[in-house]
Amino acid sequence: MRFQVTFFMLFISFYALGVDDQSMNELFQKYDSIMDHKKIELIDEVFTKKFIKGSGGKKELINKIKSLPESLVQSQTTMSWKKGSKGEIYLATLKEKSINKNISISNEAEFIVVKEDGKLKIDGTISDAQ
Repeated sequence: MRFQVTFFMLFISFYALGVDDQSMNELFQKYDSIMDHKKIELIDEVFTKKFIKGSGGKKELINKIKSLPESLVQSQTTMSWKKGSKGEIYLATLKEKSINKNISISNEAEFIVVKEDGKLKIDGTISDAQ
């Protein structure tokens, strides 16, 4: 009986600390809210402190985001991810494809995602969409 209880507790603790599709999807929904709808209040929830600092600080990052042009093309975004080979690093890929028949756009961007303060956050990019 003790073994079963111990095993159950161990299983629950690994599950609680693990990363799943839902938590990764939530991160990138917030990312889309920032980039597409300029919801800059989510910056601290999406990007690591290191990324924000490397972008010139929070004010500079906000200015960069606000200066991005509005997207006039409706698109469909798909996200996939995998665990990296070292520690708690994850690699996420966003693929964007236009849904307008008259305009053909296909972009792909790869992100480095880490856990910071127990939450998934974007720490950088491997490649950006053009």
